[in-house]
Amino acid sequence: MIYLRIKENSKQAKLMLEYLKTLSFVEIIDIENSEKVTKEQFIEDIRRSLKEVKAKKTKPLKRLLNGK
Repeated sequence: MIYLRIKENSKQAKLMLEYLKTLSFVEIIDIENSEKVTKEQFIEDIRRSLKEVKAKKTKPLKRLLNGK
C-alpha cells in the first residue's frame, strides 16, 4: 500500500485526483473529513503489510523503486 499526500490547491492536483478516482485499485481517503487513525490501527496496518511482503503477496518497496 502506498500513501500519497496531494494538495488540492492547483488545477493539476484536482485533475490528478479525478483521474485516480477512475481507477478500480485506488482508494481515496480525505484525511480532513475522515477519522484519525489510532496508534493501534497504524501498528496493525504495518504488521499486516509485513505479513503480505513475507508471504510474497507484494514486492518490497526497494524492488519496486528499482523497477524489478
